[in-house]
Amino acid sequence: MYKAIFFFTLILFVSSSVISPQGRMTHEERIKQYKERLKLIDDQTKKLDGILLKSEKKREEMRNSGDMGNMREEMMKSMDETNSQIAKILKPAQKNEFNKMVEERKNRMQGQRRNKQQ
Repeated sequence: MYKAIFFFTLILFVSSSVISPQGRMTHEERIKQYKERLKLIDDQTKKLDGILLKSEKKREEMRNSGDMGNMREEMMKSMDETNSQIAKILKPAQKNEFNKMVEERKNRMQGQRRNKQQ
């Protein structure tokens, strides 16, 4: 009996620690994904880290501002600025893969919006 409770608790703990709130990736997970997928060198990874930290802070401030009317537009603008900054630190081959990542994210976001509307 105790083994069953222990394993259930262990599985619950592991699954909850892997998934971040609202299904969002943590900062570290995002860095890892970019590094692996774009094959970033250490210097690019450090620059990316700074870009993403600044972007995450800005988005958090937007969420906390309470201005829900303009938030979507401001978030999209912020995301475009972040993508532009990331593209500047990439080599041409990396930019192609990054563009695929951006397109995949847009498709996921559109799918999520459609699901919310239904």
